[in-house]
Amino acid sequence: MKDAALSIDHLLKQAREASGLNDFGADWFLGPLNRLVDETNRDAGLIAPDAGAGQRIQGALVDRLKLVQYFKDHPSASAEVIEPACAIVGLPRTGSTVMHRLLASPAALTSLWWWEAAFPFPMPGEELDNPEPRIAAAHQMVDFLLTEWPDFESIDPMEAEAVAEEVILLDRTFLSTSYDSMMPIPGYGFWQAEQDHEPAYRDLLKFMQAIQHQRRIRGEQQRKWVFKTPHHLLGGMDGLLKVFPRIKLVMTHRDVAQVLPSYCSMCASLSIGASNKYDPLKQGEYWTQRFKQGLDRFEKYRAILTEDQLIDVRYEDTVSDPIRTTRHVMKAIGLDCTAVDEQTMLDCIRSNDREHRPKHKYTAEQFGLTSESIADDFRDYHRKYLTEKRG
Repeated sequence: MKDAALSIDHLLKQAREASGLNDFGADWFLGPLNRLVDETNRDAGLIAPDAGAGQRIQGALVDRLKLVQYFKDHPSASAEVIEPACAIVGLPRTGSTVMHRLLASPAALTSLWWWEAAFPFPMPGEELDNPEPRIAAAHQMVDFLLTEWPDFESIDPMEAEAVAEEVILLDRTFLSTSYDSMMPIPGYGFWQAEQDHEPAYRDLLKFMQAIQHQRRIRGEQQRKWVFKTPHHLLGGMDGLLKVFPRIKLVMTHRDVAQVLPSYCSMCASLSIGASNKYDPLKQGEYWTQRFKQGLDRFEKYRAILTEDQLIDVRYEDTVSDPIRTTRHVMKAIGLDCTAVDEQTMLDCIRSNDREHRPKHKYTAEQFGLTSESIADDFRDYHRKYLTEKRG
């Protein structure tokens, strides 16, 4: 790429050549893509943009081409009804991953598998009823990513055959919190959080239809979906509610002093080896503002949503009594929790024991933060959801 910068025309051309396809469908995504590429070229300071961000963006473009082609090849996929049970929408590091895995474990519920999110379409020569090639590729990718980001294993579980966030699919829309988490591109992050995300969530729905269609071909029963990603709170809430207006929202809460530095550390592990502009102090300031804006925006939605759509869950309750807390959430979303369900949850807890993973090491001060400054910035949030007695 000329001057080692990303080029839209080159990325589109590469995607067409790599896939052998030409139809990207509706071109609304070009606006977010242009903004992402411009901000990346200007601010990210990537050491090898064509290797990191370039490959990620090109892969996303290839999957956009494949999405259009999938519905041409399998028009019946458009009849798939995606029925969400709930969306977990808390800030990152608030126990949302634990709640996600627990809720996805009962037989009546499901979520994306990491390998499905990473490889949503069959590989060349792969039969629709046998995704083993993609599962194997996902294991290889996880091994590679953990080599590239060696600290990540201590921060957030990444497993090819575990549940995954739908933000991985939203990456293909170029309106995604993944990008400003991986690169120091604050202009893009603030910008994307203010956009109309409905087109992105319409595309997410299409990806989910294609994935559910493949599951149906494999003989799997249709189940309600558990969504989960902090991106809903940090940008996508309007799109989520426009596409799924009656979806139940599970808001996980935790002291932001235990959340914000941890998330900054995760972003550092993704950025520090790839960018010559990465600045931990700027990152602390940036995510403070992004978290505040996301929480403030969500309060406006609370004012217009029905009370039965909102389910608040404290981190301490999830950790101290995960079964009881999950049972409470299931009741709130209209599902019974059976003895069999509780056993699958216990199995889930045992298989995800935090002690088997390396310890996550970081300090708030690394990112220009202190417990006092965070308490001051998020005083109203803490008072409302962590101090007051909740029903």
